[in-house]
Amino acid sequence: MVETSTDNKFPVRSLRGILLLVGLTAGSLGLAWLFPDATLLHYLWVAQVVPILYVVLAWWGIQKPRQDEDAL
Repeated sequence: MVETSTDNKFPVRSLRGILLLVGLTAGSLGLAWLFPDATLLHYLWVAQVVPILYVVLAWWGIQKPRQDEDAL
């Protein structure tokens, strides 16, 4: 039997980051599904904007949270 500790909760900040990444990915797929003929939009969104947003979310996720964020 594996013992679990209640002290090691999954950080809320990490959960928010994962949900934002999943939402961004699902939103991008939905955008491509809704507008299949908008190749310029696909290029600008998938090749330009999404990678930058992934980097920003990854950077945000590795930053140490401030004290006031723990109060949320």
